[in-house]
Amino acid sequence: MPARPMRPCKHRGCRTLVSGGKTWCDAHASEEVKWAPDSKRGNRHARGYGNAWVRLRERILARDCGLCQACKSAGRVTIATEVDHIVPKARGGTDDDSNLQSICHPCHASKTGRESG
Repeated sequence: MPARPMRPCKHRGCRTLVSGGKTWCDAHASEEVKWAPDSKRGNRHARGYGNAWVRLRERILARDCGLCQACKSAGRVTIATEVDHIVPKARGGTDDDSNLQSICHPCHASKTGRESG
């Protein structure tokens, strides 16, 4: 069987080539995102994001006219693709409509990063 081709490290700006199916070079291996498997964290249904969430999500996107509420408050118009808990569920937030907002992916990633750090 032929060997896999070498690929660049996934770290931005790193030009080191890695082999053997790796995605990060030895210098940047600690940056690799390690996601917990579903067997530990539960699948989306076990975490409360089943069919009821899908319907709720669609209702919130329609309520907010499909616009990112974070961008809207900053004076920008951006299409929302996600629904965010204003107060995270991990910190006692609920799935109540008043705790949900439509949000675009960049704003959601930024907000999640601020909350986790």
